[in-house]
Amino acid sequence: MKNMLVGASVLALTTGSAFAAGLDRSGQSASAIFAADGSTALTFGLVTPSVTGTDAGGASYDVAKRYSQTGLTFTKSVNEQFNWAFIVDKPYGVDVDYNADPLTSALGGTKADLNSNAMTIVGRYKITDRISVFAGIGAQSIDAEVSLNGQAYAGAIATAGVAGTVPGLDPATLGAALAGDIAAATLIDTTYGAGTTAALGGAVAGVVGGFNATGGYAFRMKESTSPNYLIGAAYEIPDIALRIAGTYRFETKHTATISEDLLGTTFDGTTPGYDDEIDYVSPQSFNLEFQTGIAAGTLLTASYRWTEFSAVDIVPSRLGSDLVNLDDAHRFTLGVAKRFNDRFAGSVTLSYEPPTGNRTVSPLGPTDGLKGISFGGQFTEGPVKISGGINYSWLGDADAGVAGIKAAEFRDNHAVGIGFKAEVTF
Repeated sequence: MKNMLVGASVLALTTGSAFAAGLDRSGQSASAIFAADGSTALTFGLVTPSVTGTDAGGASYDVAKRYSQTGLTFTKSVNEQFNWAFIVDKPYGVDVDYNADPLTSALGGTKADLNSNAMTIVGRYKITDRISVFAGIGAQSIDAEVSLNGQAYAGAIATAGVAGTVPGLDPATLGAALAGDIAAATLIDTTYGAGTTAALGGAVAGVVGGFNATGGYAFRMKESTSPNYLIGAAYEIPDIALRIAGTYRFETKHTATISEDLLGTTFDGTTPGYDDEIDYVSPQSFNLEFQTGIAAGTLLTASYRWTEFSAVDIVPSRLGSDLVNLDDAHRFTLGVAKRFNDRFAGSVTLSYEPPTGNRTVSPLGPTDGLKGISFGGQFTEGPVKISGGINYSWLGDADAGVAGIKAAEFRDNHAVGIGFKAEVTF
């Protein structure tokens, strides 16, 4: 019974995270370290999100693109006390495209494509039959391309650029003045001289015209690969299939080569005085995973994941502002797995991500919070296990904003994910 319950506990993971918060894709579970000796598993998932919205000018957007997820694990025992696992996954990703005319919409032409790959080797040592510790080392690679376009970005980037030419002038103050805030305009004219607001408004209009004429702003970050590390511990009572495991992944430091396009000029390593290297981190995270038998052939599962996306800052020198701008992510799951006979087991799992409650969110992730349900099934034939599942997630409403100002609203969105897993024990 124990082996069936342990196998059934993975059913909730088969579909992956249909549309997880921030940049999360795989969930970075290290549960493969608890798999049977000699087991090899291949997973595949396909996620189809529907994230649609409109701006004040009436432009409509369908921004989220379908994407796939793949993963591979292998687990091997060395002796009764030590085993190891090899894990391949795609921990982070973004596929966003605002499909509207940038000259007549707030965000048209804005897009982002971020890809990642990771390989990790984890070793586990059993201190006793119930207590074990584990640690891992791996390599993580990330690359990205981002385009910021549309009239919301044209105005914000032009305003920030012009404000930067005036010592001590806050771009938010200039933006408010140009939007008709009399107090802000009076403050600028009093501080810098009468007529300054009007003059700066003319300069901003000129930059906006150049921004529109040259296709907006573009950022490219070449692939960078860096080592990453994890540590963890687990407590188990095998007779009732109880396990509670905590996994901490350290922040990973990256240095990448970048280039930018702005106002018709390309800035890269050939540009005098331009620094084409940028330092950034991928986030630290903590996974807490729990399971226990609650009746004959029935397993209760639960998990919590925290990811520190607020520490991820990518600030290109010509843009001068953070391209990521995300809050920390929290994800909770609760599920039940049931064995129906010697060959078939099924599961149902609920998932929840609380909304941030922010007035605006990044246009590169225009949802806030999530509620989801997953159904899974597993068929066993000798050493082979085939699993499949489907997830439906309701995505939280959000207002996408630029420089804290609402640019578009997204309502009543969802995502559907399907996943498959094939596991063979040699």
